[in-house]
Amino acid sequence: MSNSATSLPLEAYAKWVGQAPRDWPEEALHIARRSLIDTVACMVPGADDSAPSKLWPVVQGWGSGDARAVARSDSLSAPGAALFNGTCAHALDFDDNFDPAKAHASAVLIPALLALADAEDASIGDVLDGYIVGLQIMGVVGQGVNPFHRSRGWHATGTLGAIGAAAGCARLLRLDAEEAAHAISLSTSLAGGFMSQFGSDTKPIHAGFAASGGVQAALMARAGITAGTDTLDGPTGLRTLMVGQDVEELAAAMEGKAEHGQTMRFNTANVGEPLHVTEHGLKIKRFPNCGSLHRALDGLLALMEQHSITADAVQTVLVRAPAAHLRNLMHENPQTPAEAKFSLEYSLAAALQAGEVGLGDYEPGAIQRPEVRALMPLITKEYVEKLESEFPTQVHITLKDGRTVQTALAMPVGSKAHPMSDAQLWQKLETCLAAATGFTADALLKELADLDPAKPARQLTAALQS
Repeated sequence: MSNSATSLPLEAYAKWVGQAPRDWPEEALHIARRSLIDTVACMVPGADDSAPSKLWPVVQGWGSGDARAVARSDSLSAPGAALFNGTCAHALDFDDNFDPAKAHASAVLIPALLALADAEDASIGDVLDGYIVGLQIMGVVGQGVNPFHRSRGWHATGTLGAIGAAAGCARLLRLDAEEAAHAISLSTSLAGGFMSQFGSDTKPIHAGFAASGGVQAALMARAGITAGTDTLDGPTGLRTLMVGQDVEELAAAMEGKAEHGQTMRFNTANVGEPLHVTEHGLKIKRFPNCGSLHRALDGLLALMEQHSITADAVQTVLVRAPAAHLRNLMHENPQTPAEAKFSLEYSLAAALQAGEVGLGDYEPGAIQRPEVRALMPLITKEYVEKLESEFPTQVHITLKDGRTVQTALAMPVGSKAHPMSDAQLWQKLETCLAAATGFTADALLKELADLDPAKPARQLTAALQS
């Protein structure tokens, strides 16, 4: 294989997957451990939610295996466990965001890697290594197709997530460069998901599909199944088909203003530099709803605290935000918990009413609360046709006494710019585990407190069944 920058993207990425050293910086490993903890925090209570509850008898009917299902006593095949656990991880929309891919990364990568590690008796260290590698490939592919892949309606968690999971799983299986190339290529045939599914049970299942697809692709590649070499950049490859025939014009328009490294071109030189897990990090969520809400929610709550504002003093709340954010929040009058997670009006009204937003605000009985519904008409929005990095979200509150207060946020709490501390992350974990029905958390907390790379991953997955 060639080392030049003109290599096929698939060739360059697969070579890095197969040959990258395993001695990662401690900062990278620390972030990977945090991502594992955060994803587990989301998976366990997520197992009680609508989509996983309906999915469970389906995957259970496909037969047992060597990979454990979260918050269930049964074990499934590795692809089956990845599907179920990935759906659990994304069900509450409390899982992290990853900017280069414009996707939920960890809800795909962690379930895929844990399922495969369970079946293969791999170590925690193998999972962390696979996570760093999978995130990198998910990121560099994402930079080659975004922001337009996402803004044109593809749910990148389902599309790019499958590719990242395949790369991470190929790494865990110790596939060579040629086998890893087949795994990544195979995953493009398993990549899919439309934003039109937002607010339905299918949206979180996209994460499960991607996790399972990554496991399947890596196992198929290990078995010798071959795949095409130009599925990323060819005329009928991912970049053209999942962005559009005008992809080159769009890439030219992005010259000089790419955000999160999104140049719309596949970079095949120095695939592992910068390392995405440290350069970009993950946005760990403060709130259990769509990440497009978070800058607005952070701003609203900050203004309420700074100015001692209560709901009865508010005349209106105006949110001015990038159009790409507001288009994600399509449910102005949500009728279900899933729709409410994609509602600016509901979520800001809930925050205005209580001074915080938590898991309880998205329970079935909470959506129609009269005191929250009465505040929803106060929430207005203005679409701004600029990139996320070009326009910080603005929150303007007009009070009944005539005063106006406002703020603007470029990055939410939980991002690299405003990180959540380890103590805050652990508090999120404990809060989430306490919300899970009938789950005994002691064993799991003990395992997560000591993520020794040498430990078998099976010790952690066993505790996930408590």
